[in-house]
Amino acid sequence: MRNIIIGLFLFLFCLSACSPPVKEPVALIPLPDSVRIESGSFPLERLKTIQMPDEWEKVGEAFAEDLRKQSDLSLSLSENIGDIRAEHNDEFPKEAYVLQIRERQITIEAGDKAGVHHALATLQQLVLNASEGKLPCLTVQDQPRFGYRGAMLDCSRHFRTVDELKECIRQLSFFKLNVLHLHLTDNQGWRLALDKYPDLAKKGSEYKDFPELSGKYYTKAELKELVAYAEARGVEIIPEVDLPGHSLALLAGMPELSCRGGVFETYPEERPYEKRKRMYENMICIGNPQCFAFVSDLVDALVEIFPSPYIHLGGDEVSTSVWETCPKCQALYRKEGMTDYHQLQDYFTKRVREIVRAKGKTMVGWDEINTRGAASEEDLLTVWRNDGIEQQKKALASGIPIVMCPKDPCYFDFGYARNSTRKVYEWEPIAKDTPEEKRHLVKGGQGCLWTEFVVSQAEVERMLYPRLCALAEVLWSKPEKRDWVDFFQRLHIYNKVWEKLDIAYYPGDALDEQWFLPAGDSIQLLQPAKVQTDMSAAWGGYNPEYVFDGDLNTFFSTSYAPQKGNYLTLTLDEPKEVHAIRVVCDDSKEYLSEADLLISADGQHFRKVASFTEDGKAEVKLKGESIQAVKIEVTAPHFSRLTIREIILE
Repeated sequence: MRNIIIGLFLFLFCLSACSPPVKEPVALIPLPDSVRIESGSFPLERLKTIQMPDEWEKVGEAFAEDLRKQSDLSLSLSENIGDIRAEHNDEFPKEAYVLQIRERQITIEAGDKAGVHHALATLQQLVLNASEGKLPCLTVQDQPRFGYRGAMLDCSRHFRTVDELKECIRQLSFFKLNVLHLHLTDNQGWRLALDKYPDLAKKGSEYKDFPELSGKYYTKAELKELVAYAEARGVEIIPEVDLPGHSLALLAGMPELSCRGGVFETYPEERPYEKRKRMYENMICIGNPQCFAFVSDLVDALVEIFPSPYIHLGGDEVSTSVWETCPKCQALYRKEGMTDYHQLQDYFTKRVREIVRAKGKTMVGWDEINTRGAASEEDLLTVWRNDGIEQQKKALASGIPIVMCPKDPCYFDFGYARNSTRKVYEWEPIAKDTPEEKRHLVKGGQGCLWTEFVVSQAEVERMLYPRLCALAEVLWSKPEKRDWVDFFQRLHIYNKVWEKLDIAYYPGDALDEQWFLPAGDSIQLLQPAKVQTDMSAAWGGYNPEYVFDGDLNTFFSTSYAPQKGNYLTLTLDEPKEVHAIRVVCDDSKEYLSEADLLISADGQHFRKVASFTEDGKAEVKLKGESIQAVKIEVTAPHFSRLTIREIILE
């Protein structure tokens, strides 16, 4: 019987794949495997009750609660036959479901809690997209491509309240994303209260000069409440405590875990970098056994709160400078016969893996833990550096499972100029030349939102959406079914849904936005000229010359936020008659709002002709003046990176 049911399920999927595509009357994101539209409709006014097996009751309650907030529908759970009826079928593949809407009833069939959640998420989208108060009769057969479909949110640099995290969870759930990776600690804040170390969260979130930002962290009760809320919506929360680097906030609360001792402070992003102390001493002391005792206590606390099988312990961007002069670290270095101080991090990785495994969990780490082969098949790697291809190949060759989140295109703290929605949509998580027997090790992917420059919940949502919708489809739908133009059209239909979901999405992102990665060779300028700036280009070659190459798809991007007095000057080899000047920046976040535009006839003496507007625009009309240089001068500190697409001289 089991083989018959599985065979029937797969037959229906294959049948739909071989059939001509059906034009859907509504937009669904991510695109389901199969949608068959049938005659008739179900009136929404009849949608009043939902019947669930006991083990799925919490999922039904969460669906009803969220639907009440997003529409005027009020559903109640029923022990009798409901207007929505869910049936449990153990023979279904993992996370798979079938949703049928008929004129008198809506039925769901699934094999697990995840499957019934996905069916309800599809129904929720249909309801919010419904026209004339009716749902079309249809059958949806669906299951995801990848099992791990997530988003990482940095709550250390800028804190998110529990209610804001709940809102994030509702949004992830709506698009069938099933993992929320919470970055709970970093140099800028320790956001996790620990019973055994009651002063740690207080001291690790205290900012001497910013009392209004201080004292923000999560209690054990709050996190347990959040876990339950997420579980009912099909979202698994994976906690991350970043070690052994990125630990300044930890050392502010427990300086005894440092190599040099003394006083450490935690600084918010709002404090200028040059006014922060001991930023290059943010590593815990690997030679101190007390550090491993602390990690054991920490893992115990995380196990009590989070049912996820995974615990993320960071491992990225770890310097060895303090270890190299630390007597305890030097003693361990000699004892273990090490030849490179980076091997101290490998020692740490291997020891904490055993601590995590002893608690029945799997350790997750950023891909640096595998730089020298310290990661093992028992771990899970989050691959973030560059495009991730090199790190992916190295991990798969050793049989190490991975989650892909390369910063191009999965870092959503970058503006939409660098990582556009289209760039996300056209990304393929598995390298083309990956052997078939290794492909299963790519468990999925996630978008990452670091919050150095992202302060409010509205900013969080604007940076995530609609890019996270594109990622949801990449991770859910089969590659051969994805089509950018079709997705863009469905996304456009969602304009009315954003309001119902109360998501502050980014409305720009042109249809023809292309994937841009710097070429690495010399940049051909529109005409002989020189571009000079005192702002450092972002790693990867996003150099200043791109502001004058005649291509709006390329750009100059800075590593850090511009400060007062920073400049960029374009000097032509020969003067040119100019009638208008326009500076085009990224319009999503990384633009100048306080800066002046100046011109020079001789390249030496400048005069101001315009100021940048609050939304990052600068343009001026001239009367055919002879110009040799154009200068952009920052007049006040900014709180975002800068991306300039082009300086246009007309």
